[in-house]
Formats: sequence, structure tokens, C-alpha cells
Amino acid sequence: MNKWKTLKSEYIHESPSGNIRIDSCGLPNGIVINNYYVNEYSDWVNAIVITKENQIVLVEQYCHAGEDFFLEVPAGKK
Repeated sequence: MNKWKTLKSEYIHESPSGNIRIDSCGLPNGIVINNYYVNEYSDWVNAIVITKENQIVLVEQYCHAGEDFFLEVPAGKK
């Protein structure tokens, strides 16, 4: 099976909450994709919690990008 190849990889941002890198990828048909952005995140878990009354537990969390509070399933990371 032919696979794509990473030709070049460069990190443009690194932080404890995640990294962003730009790859150049070579496809099996010879086409090269430049500026392929990759978000790298730590392992995390989302939990669907159902109470004895068959209700789903949600948490309210502020999201800076949305400039508001939103309801989400409970989640966390290392």
C-alpha cells in the first residue's frame, strides 16, 4: 500500500495545552501538500454521565474564543 510521506515538519507554537505544526506532505501520486497544519493535543477524556433519573450531567464552562459560558460534557486531560 502506498502511503503519504512527511517531507518537512516545523513547530510554530508549543505550549502545555497543545502544539501547532506545519507539515509538507508528499502523496503517493506525486502531489505535494505544503502548509498542512496539525494540532497536537494531550490525551484527554470526555465523560457521558447519566444520573439515576436518566439525566445527562453537563458542566458550564467559559470559552474565551466564544466570549461566553457554554454547557459541555465533563472532560479533562493529564
